[in-house]
Amino acid sequence: MDGVLDWAWRLDVGQVVGFALLENMVLFLIAVVVGNAMLRLPTVVRLLPDPGRISRLQVWLAGGAILMNSLVTVAGWGLWKAGIIHLNADPGLRVLTDFVLLLLLMDLLMYAGHAVAHRPRLFPLAHALHHRFVDARPATLYALHPLEILGFGGLWLAALATHAFSVWAILAYTAVNLIFGIFGHLGVEVLPPAARRSRVFRWVATPTLHAGHHVEPAVNLGFYTSIWDRLFGTLAPDYDERRRSTEPEPYALVA
Repeated sequence: MDGVLDWAWRLDVGQVVGFALLENMVLFLIAVVVGNAMLRLPTVVRLLPDPGRISRLQVWLAGGAILMNSLVTVAGWGLWKAGIIHLNADPGLRVLTDFVLLLLLMDLLMYAGHAVAHRPRLFPLAHALHHRFVDARPATLYALHPLEILGFGGLWLAALATHAFSVWAILAYTAVNLIFGIFGHLGVEVLPPAARRSRVFRWVATPTLHAGHHVEPAVNLGFYTSIWDRLFGTLAPDYDERRRSTEPEPYALVA
């Protein structure tokens, strides 16, 4: 890993831009391919309407999201070069502790940012665009306003600046973030009932959590866990019942 960091340090801006675009295009393709594969699992229970074919607007928004995410990546590289973000390449137990710390920190920051984005005066400016797509599909993960992407990207860079996180922990978090993003925007519940009823998934977010948020935007604001929703009273009253149900009822959409 030290060799990879040395290589990244020697890159020029143009090379970093190229690698950032390639990375984010690959992540988008992974989200779409894996998401569509998940929809074919035998445990799938549909929670939201089948969205049908992807719209032209979602295609444009996905392209914009790839560009904006690449900009955040380049900004992170610049902050690292400037000594504002520090990285640690050491393996060992630190990887696990850094991963848990990063996951919980980002879960809290994203919950707070999500709550702010839903404030009545701010909601129409950016986040309302994402909520146009109630009938979620894998690409809906990328159906975001550019300002929202930059806002959450800023939270990510701010989190990285608080501590010299392990590079391995950052890579693990990136993978987990993509997985939760995919699961939250399938419009279905993919986890089997036995898993959803377990103590682990009382706290770890299920696809049902974010699907419920797309139907009722005032609740289920968390991303990776339900900790902050439970703590601050924004968990949907029927979430635990739906989570434990063998056959969760589809959400009723308001006409």
